[in-house]
Amino acid sequence: MRRGWARTLAVVSTTSVLLGAALISSPFAGAAHAPALDQPLGVAASGGHVWVANARGNSVSEFDVTSGALVRTIPRSTYGFATPIGIGTNRSNVWVANKSANSLTELSAKTGALERIVKGPSYHFSDPIGLAFSGPYLWVASETGGLSEISAINGALIRVVTPKVGDFDNPVDVTVSGNMVWVANEAGDSLSELNATNGTLVRNITSSGAFIAPIGLAVSDQSLWVSAASGNGVAQLDVSSGALVRFITDAKFKFNAPWNIMINRTHLWVVNANGNSVTELDASTGTLIRVISGHKYGFDNPIALVSVGNEIWIANGAGNSVTVVNAATGALVHYLR
Repeated sequence: MRRGWARTLAVVSTTSVLLGAALISSPFAGAAHAPALDQPLGVAASGGHVWVANARGNSVSEFDVTSGALVRTIPRSTYGFATPIGIGTNRSNVWVANKSANSLTELSAKTGALERIVKGPSYHFSDPIGLAFSGPYLWVASETGGLSEISAINGALIRVVTPKVGDFDNPVDVTVSGNMVWVANEAGDSLSELNATNGTLVRNITSSGAFIAPIGLAVSDQSLWVSAASGNGVAQLDVSSGALVRFITDAKFKFNAPWNIMINRTHLWVVNANGNSVTELDASTGTLIRVISGHKYGFDNPIALVSVGNEIWIANGAGNSVTVVNAATGALVHYLR
């Protein structure tokens, strides 16, 4: 049975969304218009700009953070975009994972100019989807493969971590904490921890009920947070030992297919793909701060998010839109579509 990203891409269209979430109409007749957004499933920030990966549109859109204005949309053309989902920045450059082309595209965050396309059998990209930077290195999780490490400076291959039986199983996200690399195995209901220096497996972690379809990863101080998309909860682990601290599923959090997660200062933000809402928690204690929902936000299959100063930018996969909220108050700042 397909779950996670595979199912998302299979069923999200102009009339249906992930796991049957309800469609909602645009909340504002005067909403800022960015028609180039087409199934936005990834979002990243660099300097004063936000970059959005349009999976169905095979393009990347750039927005000005201050005004919310669309700067440009870069089409597939020579950039090689093909179902772009994973997207990340390392100050000067933007990296995009092209799921259906088994490649990465690097472009200038300043000009949008193409830097390079990284592909080839030696990289072992197989539905690349998750990206995480570690200094001058970039780790890439391939949904139907394993993990690759490349140079974020010139795209050169550093190593390929080939999974053994029982290790990676549908790895969809990756994050780095110090000398540790963590991988979310969506189909395996597990996490893998690797040594960032040599790529060796440290441990595989499973927890009854806590990692049902783990999709998103985020690190805050000594905690590793994991979203369980099918478990409708988030798990907090001790990042040093891998021990489970707590698994939060209380109804008041309103988790409903919790997807990508992110740390903003001392708070954890979770997008609920089926709930058309965003949940904010204390990243240390797991205490509920607020649940943001309502027609005015325009949430429609919220699937990815990024922190930019005092704002949270949220990509709505089925709504072909981006919602921007104030991180301190939860108030709506922009609705872009």
